[in-house]
Amino acid sequence: MAAGIVLEKMLMLVLLMLIGFGCAKAGWIDSAFSQKASRLVMNVFLPATILNAALGGAGSMTRGELAVAAAAVFVMFLLGGGLGWLAARILPFQGRDRSVAWLSVFFMNNMFIGFPVVQALFGDRAVFCASLSNLPFNLLLYTVGVASLRAGEGRGKLRFREILTPPLLATLAAVVIFLTGLTLPALAADTLSALGAVTVPMSMVVVGVSLSHVPMKQALLDGRSWGVSLVRLLLCPLAAWLVLGLFLPGDSLTLGVLVIISACPSAAMITILSVRFGADDALASKINFLSTILCAVTLPVITWLLL
Repeated sequence: MAAGIVLEKMLMLVLLMLIGFGCAKAGWIDSAFSQKASRLVMNVFLPATILNAALGGAGSMTRGELAVAAAAVFVMFLLGGGLGWLAARILPFQGRDRSVAWLSVFFMNNMFIGFPVVQALFGDRAVFCASLSNLPFNLLLYTVGVASLRAGEGRGKLRFREILTPPLLATLAAVVIFLTGLTLPALAADTLSALGAVTVPMSMVVVGVSLSHVPMKQALLDGRSWGVSLVRLLLCPLAAWLVLGLFLPGDSLTLGVLVIISACPSAAMITILSVRFGADDALASKINFLSTILCAVTLPVITWLLL
């Protein structure tokens, strides 16, 4: 992919983040608005984007390619989980801090960062492929991830319905649409398209607002957070490119999408679950903040070098 196109798209996304950051610092957007906007993106705009991609035929993907892409997504998460496990033991972490570090590498911000970047770089047709990452993300985060954070403390109860997030349900519906060739009336399809168009700007603005609430100095001076962030942003996409490239063509859209998803920062859900289950949410917040800031630099570099 041409470096100029990547840089231009990433600069646009960074500018959108800065707009959200600036609005929060100016007091135009408060935490309550940000939380509601985040729910709106998660529950309405992202599902609409996923469904719209499936209605568009998911590009030229065949059923065989869909099966390969689904398998590749699970491999991508296994690679991230393995690298996170190593990082959490090599770096000076103890107790449940080790779990926070592991999960911060294991799980990426595929929805608020990954989907908008994929859509901006590859177009709507690639969002369906990216949405497949919702399947292992939810299944693994709310089973393996929660078990690790709880660590026998018994804090908080996990409800099955929490796994069935709107983006996950939209992904399952999108797979059905893709396999059956189902079509919707023009009015419904146009509505989904209009809602999906809001995903990129709203997602990046929400990310910018969330960054404004994290103590910047503490994050920048935390060496452990730097180590985890660099593993998440550099080693994960490199491993995905090397391993998945063995059975996916170098010019494959699927490979490009999964490398982008692998290069995303730590998932904000790690902070939320750390609060809920009594782990170190301050550490999770610093990793999330630092990795999100750094990805504005690392993501264009990874895309330029590997794709």
